[in-house]
Amino acid sequence: MNKFLKVLPIQSYLPHYTPIIKLGFPVVLAQLGQITVGLVDNMMIGHLGTHELAAASFANTIFWLVIIFGTGFSYAITPLVGEARGNFKQSKIGAWFKNGMLAMGFMGILLTVAILLLSLFMGKMGQPEEIIADAKSYLWIIAASILPMMIFMGYKQFGEGIANTKVAMNIMLLANLVNVIANYILIYGKFGLPVMGLAGAGYGTLIARGFMAFAFMWIFAKGETFRPYREMIKASVYSLKDFWRIWQLGLPMGSQLVMEASAFMLSTIMMGWISVEGLAAHQIVLTLSTVSFMIYQGIAASTTIRISTLLGEERFLEMKNSAWASIHLVLGVVIAMCVLFVSLRHILPTWFTQEPAVIQLTAQFLIVMVIYQFFDALQVVFGSILRGMSDVNIPTLLTFIAYFLVSIPTGYLCAFVFGLDEVGIWWGLPAGLGVASFLFMLRFRGLSNKLLQSNR
Repeated sequence: MNKFLKVLPIQSYLPHYTPIIKLGFPVVLAQLGQITVGLVDNMMIGHLGTHELAAASFANTIFWLVIIFGTGFSYAITPLVGEARGNFKQSKIGAWFKNGMLAMGFMGILLTVAILLLSLFMGKMGQPEEIIADAKSYLWIIAASILPMMIFMGYKQFGEGIANTKVAMNIMLLANLVNVIANYILIYGKFGLPVMGLAGAGYGTLIARGFMAFAFMWIFAKGETFRPYREMIKASVYSLKDFWRIWQLGLPMGSQLVMEASAFMLSTIMMGWISVEGLAAHQIVLTLSTVSFMIYQGIAASTTIRISTLLGEERFLEMKNSAWASIHLVLGVVIAMCVLFVSLRHILPTWFTQEPAVIQLTAQFLIVMVIYQFFDALQVVFGSILRGMSDVNIPTLLTFIAYFLVSIPTGYLCAFVFGLDEVGIWWGLPAGLGVASFLFMLRFRGLSNKLLQSNR
């Protein structure tokens, strides 16, 4: 048995599975909570009417394309803090917090300005004229939530850098409850307040995101968990060099997420060129895939923490083994999810629609999604591994190649040239994600082998 274990180095990976799961589980819960509250938000706005739902959908499309960039930008803090923690450089941990929060504040202001500027062009984006005014008002309200969101994400990514994912999870779950209660009171005018409709939903979102920022600030300032780090922060100083380093990492990371989101948006637009049924089925499958993606994202977040810490400790072989352990875990989840999706491919669509054409297309898309999920899980974890190694510039170029030179053209060719129609667009997704996962894997192998050779 020992000889068998030596041939298959399972023992090398076993110490890494449990820490990855423990760190990733709170992230998964928090993100699933966000999905749930998003569904509840849409349901509550939908009860106001189709007009309000369309206005909110238009405004949220613009908002999330901008905030996705901010989310990626905030990811820069985690590997920097994790590496400093692994190196036992307390002064650097404090410096990364100070300069990181300053960077988050600046980025929050810039993104708010960007949203306000984009709102000036909402009337020229080909949407129904009757929803523009309400969509613009709603967008202006939720734009005020960007700065508190960036502050919260700064604290959250710092927490992940010191291997604490539970505080952010608890705050996000509480914020979801705050959002639902605030929406109910403000949308429908409860407790003597005026009926605010769509604007009430916007203010409910603003209150919830403000709560997230202030809750983390209060816990960070008063909680025992963060007391040692408060001392490190007091002893540290602001530094232009550290501030700029965060921007050097954050800008490519934000660009990667925007490119990925843009590719999916373009796929949605192409689907709309073919049929309404295809567009409906496309949205259903994307919604279903989001649930499993949140699990992959949780594993990815914990992987970044592990990789950055082990890198800081210069335990390069364990860093490599931890990376592959994450791949093992995510593949196990993929197999389970794919079996579920394939088995229920004719049942899941009926949760959303009773239209036979949409159900049939959704079932076809789900078969392609099984392949797409496999590569999506690999690329998100390999991407997180590279993030943990503070490698961002080359992965950004690889992301561009995968999505804009492979995924979108492949989907277009399959749909409109080879005559595969709606399903053809979906074949572009596994093609692009497959290229991304393969290129990210090659990049990781090259970097990790270089580190191991330099350490001999």
